[in-house]
Amino acid sequence: MIWSEGPLVNGIFMERLHRFGAWVRVRGRKEYCHVTNSGRLKELLYPGAKVALVDHLPKFKIHNSKLKIPRKTRFAVRLAFYQGKWVCIEANIAPKLLMEAWKEGRVPKLAAYNRLQAEVPLNRHTRFDFQAENSRTGDKAWIEVKCSTLVDDKGVGRFPDAPSSRATKHLHELMAQAKKPKTKCFVFFILQNPHGKAVAPKDDTDPIFGKKLRKASRSGVTLGAFRARVSRIGARLDRMVPVLL
Repeated sequence: MIWSEGPLVNGIFMERLHRFGAWVRVRGRKEYCHVTNSGRLKELLYPGAKVALVDHLPKFKIHNSKLKIPRKTRFAVRLAFYQGKWVCIEANIAPKLLMEAWKEGRVPKLAAYNRLQAEVPLNRHTRFDFQAENSRTGDKAWIEVKCSTLVDDKGVGRFPDAPSSRATKHLHELMAQAKKPKTKCFVFFILQNPHGKAVAPKDDTDPIFGKKLRKASRSGVTLGAFRARVSRIGARLDRMVPVLL
């Protein structure tokens, strides 16, 4: 996928203020910017780190003219430069990359499904990234996509890099759905750090998630992972990588 917003803007990261906000020096000015990932990202976002940002100037101007458009910050951090390569920190990119790959026939585990709908609610409390369907057989699948950016010194992408009760809840609900007839469930990890060679749970950060992921795998939930190739122009799923349990 090509970044639809146009060329990204260079920045130097200064300070993380909270999960979704940071100070970044952009074009010589200190700017309050949106951080597009709630993870810790300590190895990527530190004082002096090189980043690339989306410029939301048109939406930002509209918001400030009190027309109630939800754009409170002009800039949003999308990429961080890490060990000579760009890493995409934006979590919402992961489902879009999977959708693109599915349309191109590059997701073997989903080859049986000819329909893929995004952001489908399971109930009042849970919405999964996708629901897939085979219109001929009536088979369906629930699909959750997880963005991974943290890579350890062995090249293994670790998820999550901060405790995530939401991710564990998703696994619990997928396990329940996998017991139903003509229904399959999938979790895809999208490794948006090109240095990664595999994905595994980060047990020292969230042991509950790691335990639940292993149980889900034994209970009929199919796991998969892809590595993304990332640049200032766009991103694309590169190849499948193993999930290590």
